[in-house]
Amino acid sequence: MLPAERSTAERTYRYLALPTPPAGVWLPGVAVPLLLLGGGCAEAPSSVGLEPDSATVRVFYIERPIGEERFTLRAEEAGLRLTAELEYTERGSRGRVTSSLAVADDYSPRHFRAVGNTYRFVNLDVEVEYGDSTVYVQNIRDSVDLPRPEHSFPVRSYAPVSGRAVLIAYWERQGRPSAIRAIPGRDGDVIEIEPRGVDSVQVGRRVVALRRYSVDGVVWGREAVWLDEQSRFAALISRIHILPLQAVRSDLVEALPDLQTAAVRDRMHDLERTAATVSSVADGAFALLGARLIDGNGGSPIEDATIVVRDGIIAAAGPSTEVQLPAGVRGIDATGKTVIPGLWDMHGHVSQIEWAPAYLAAGVTTVRDVGGEARFLTAFRDLIQEGRGIGPRLLLAGLVDGQDSLGFGAVTASTADEARAVVDRYAEVGFVQIKVYGQVRADVLRALKRRADERGMTMTGHVPADMTTEEAMEAGMSGVTHLHYALAGAPPGDPTGAVEALRRHGLVVSPAVVWSELLGRSIETPIARFEPGIERISGALALNYESAGSDRDSSAVQIGRAEILSLVRRLHEAGVTIVAGTDAGVPGFSLLRELELYVEAGLSPMEAIRSATLACSCSTPTRSGTSRLSGGGRGWWPRGRCTTCRRSGDPRGPARPRSHRPLPADRTRALLRRP
Repeated sequence: MLPAERSTAERTYRYLALPTPPAGVWLPGVAVPLLLLGGGCAEAPSSVGLEPDSATVRVFYIERPIGEERFTLRAEEAGLRLTAELEYTERGSRGRVTSSLAVADDYSPRHFRAVGNTYRFVNLDVEVEYGDSTVYVQNIRDSVDLPRPEHSFPVRSYAPVSGRAVLIAYWERQGRPSAIRAIPGRDGDVIEIEPRGVDSVQVGRRVVALRRYSVDGVVWGREAVWLDEQSRFAALISRIHILPLQAVRSDLVEALPDLQTAAVRDRMHDLERTAATVSSVADGAFALLGARLIDGNGGSPIEDATIVVRDGIIAAAGPSTEVQLPAGVRGIDATGKTVIPGLWDMHGHVSQIEWAPAYLAAGVTTVRDVGGEARFLTAFRDLIQEGRGIGPRLLLAGLVDGQDSLGFGAVTASTADEARAVVDRYAEVGFVQIKVYGQVRADVLRALKRRADERGMTMTGHVPADMTTEEAMEAGMSGVTHLHYALAGAPPGDPTGAVEALRRHGLVVSPAVVWSELLGRSIETPIARFEPGIERISGALALNYESAGSDRDSSAVQIGRAEILSLVRRLHEAGVTIVAGTDAGVPGFSLLRELELYVEAGLSPMEAIRSATLACSCSTPTRSGTSRLSGGGRGWWPRGRCTTCRRSGDPRGPARPRSHRPLPADRTRALLRRP
């Protein structure tokens, strides 16, 4: 690791000990507060002129250095040409993207070509050729000629990162259009750019002024982009698929933690703006009347139920013959709808604010994040908890891995002392679990367990590579994420003994079957055939999933799928606790698909609902008593916030929150939706 990279990692690691972000950023020798101005408060120059440039950009994944992009921007007769080569190694997997972007003198695109893979399963083979009135687009196996839009720009995934400077120059020269069509993409896929201010950061003995922009639509959700005073690319905070990516010019690496803080504050400002657009249709005291009530506890549905809510707390729930509408309380007709507890996703990666409305729209009101950046996650969680942002309650599991070259993320532990320090730092900023990854050694795992016990935390995650599942359980792991870790090291053939060991130890398994289905599909099978939600999400994200798949024919994939569902059924029948989780997947849809797959595996619909409600609450330390349920009417209900959503008759269809006022994290929410 280079000295500058080591400094960045150390400063990031130390950040975990801070309960809240500092008001200013302490830089070597002087405190230089960042000038963090909200959208539109500080205007960038109205015209930008790009000059030839050549540099190396360091690339980080969840704050761990993984590679670099080398680029050259040179003048040619018809304008400018950017050529870039990205090379990285991520968890032992090598990746490479070569790209070329040619633009005219006014920065209008002429030609774009990108080949390679920006992530393990995200494949790029795209070419865009601009004519006078048409645009030729070739993406993987498809090609099309489109009418040339008034404003458009070729983008695909996050690479080349240096291309953001050309994109912003185009936006400036075209008069800052409100929307730029993203190509390739769907008709509604647009790029929106907004200047956000100027950040002054200290690099060595220099104070460097960087213009900050919000760019939405190159990848799914907003990115933070910085250009220097010469309009050269300086830095980018984005995502590698759904997890955090940082890219910074090599001479500015020292400033990266400060830029991350600025980006987090921008995103929290954006989330507050989103929350301000959502108005409540009912507050204070009100009641839902006539709905079918499913309490998630396994009992029979209650028809014609009444649910009384007072100041966000479910005060009573049961048959209308037993629970009366109190005098003076507003009644809301819910006839023909079904009320269930808010759903949990026990394997989430919420590294961007766009997850918040997507989850709520699907009825997911609690998410356990099992691997991201503490700086962003704690701010995201706290803003929602304080009632200033809209989104599900977030429970955080702190990622830790070994220092091996195959490791994941910047937080590592290779000794017992380091293990204790990691647990302490996560505990101090409110994490409730430790997420173990594959290169953690057995002695370190035991040290993590001892300190986690002392801090009231538990351990979940991946079974370390040199251990079996049974050894990991004996060392203190209480849960695993991904089905295959449930039987790591078990003898082939009859898994009866291994399954019994899981039950005996009380291991909690989050299978994430939907993730295996999504990435393991045959390329012959359109994703929309089993997950129609793919057609409703961001085109940038959908293109990532559509680029993945197996070369096996559909019949071979179906055999493997049947084996996975058979194992889910076997674990369930043996009494192993299964909790619903997705590993992200298709925002707003994948958790519902996960429950469908559980039913297909043999769970009853009620058991599937329990896997995303009561089973989650009872198996997760929340530091606030949320695993305790309080009685209301005839059913047992989580004490908590009531979020009302109206859904179409299709249970897989879109949902829109109709009432929301976030409350403290010790409360869960209920959801009203059609059966």
